[in-house]
Amino acid sequence: METVDLTRRIEEGMTTFHTDIHSDVRIDQLGSIAEHGRETHEVTVGTHTGTHLDAPLHFIDGGRTVEDLSLEALLGPVELIDFTHVGENEPVTVSMLEDEALGKRTIFQFGWEDRFGDSDAFYNDYPYLTVTAAEYLVDEGVELLGFDTPSPDASSRPLDGGDEDSPVHKVFLRNDVILVEYLMNLDNVDFDSQWNVAALPLKIKDADGAPARVVVWKE
Repeated sequence: METVDLTRRIEEGMTTFHTDIHSDVRIDQLGSIAEHGRETHEVTVGTHTGTHLDAPLHFIDGGRTVEDLSLEALLGPVELIDFTHVGENEPVTVSMLEDEALGKRTIFQFGWEDRFGDSDAFYNDYPYLTVTAAEYLVDEGVELLGFDTPSPDASSRPLDGGDEDSPVHKVFLRNDVILVEYLMNLDNVDFDSQWNVAALPLKIKDADGAPARVVVWKE
């Protein structure tokens, strides 16, 4: 079985979203083999750090939490779509999706992962989806959508909690589409082959999202 890990390593100093409602990563040693006979650590990490899932509760009042997500949606065959030709700040439209093979689980590669180490480069000017494209994906039965950018919404959107704040997120999450953000290593995946995906988040009570280990494999 061939496997590719699409997950970012969690470590101190890693890129995180630049608002005060997203925490930096802290990893503190609590126990050592020399002193205690065992290694233990305390990890402080936000629910939307690194490779992670968005549950509906992230934007939808009363939406499903991470522990309520369907395991069936998180495991199984996945369609991989190469969108590396899409330019900076360019929207993915319905016409760009109509000729693509979409599945219940779909991953888009935009070629954005190499910008991850630079917060300004990673969080600005990435390709995004239009609201109508998001509605089209919902209508086509997509239940899990992954990508190597930080968001399906435009980087220019306001972050004020109003109607124009993250409208694409809201379309997906209102319709129980699970979002998988900050993927990596898609250059190591043969897009001409049929792959399966496992996107398994930490099972945190009442959580709006959670870091996840995401891998694809083929027999």
